Amino acid sequence: MKSIISHFYNEEYLLPWWLKHHKQFFDYGLMINYNSTDRSVEIIKDICPDWQIVDSINEYFGCVEIDQEVMFYENQIAGWKICLNTTEFILGDFDSLDEESANKREIYVPSHFFVDLEDNSIPNENEPLYNQYFNAVSYQDAPWLRHLRCLHNHQVKYTNNGRHFYNYEDTCNDFVIFHYGMCPINEKFIQRKLQIQHRI
Repeated sequence: MKSIISHFYNEEYLLPWWLKHHKQFFDYGLMINYNSTDRSVEIIKDICPDWQIVDSINEYFGCVEIDQEVMFYENQIAGWKICLNTTEFILGDFDSLDEESANKREIYVPSHFFVDLEDNSIPNENEPLYNQYFNAVSYQDAPWLRHLRCLHNHQVKYTNNGRHFYNYEDTCNDFVIFHYGMCPINEKFIQRKLQIQHRI
């Protein structure tokens, strides 16, 4: 069993790419809704109708509160699981998880941080973002841009705010996260960034 968790607030811009990508690899998805007012819920139900959507118990975004809520749900889910933001796309050898389940409990996944070099670029909604954008800073060159995520098959306690890990000596080579933190840059992206300012 492979599961993915995400929390979202008005993510209708990136959600179509994110959902189409991850539904290929995960058996189950749990989406935590922070009182979205856009079409996010509708998009999730359309693209991943079998995934579960729950309302957050938190009124505002806060690292500690989000992590506690994620841990609550992760502890109820068996098998391999990971929690990612809507800007994070994990790629790798998912078939290997079945072979590693017996002897490995945690896999630390690094990120490539993507940056759009051209303002106002409009991506094709029918193509994966990684087929359209290729400008990224490697985790090997600047690991501090995005710290490690943990793909795990047991209970993990998040002690660093934001579910980040810093044990780079344990970084795996079988998986990587493409983090679209500054990509693709256009008006929709900018509005996505700005809307959160009153929710933190």
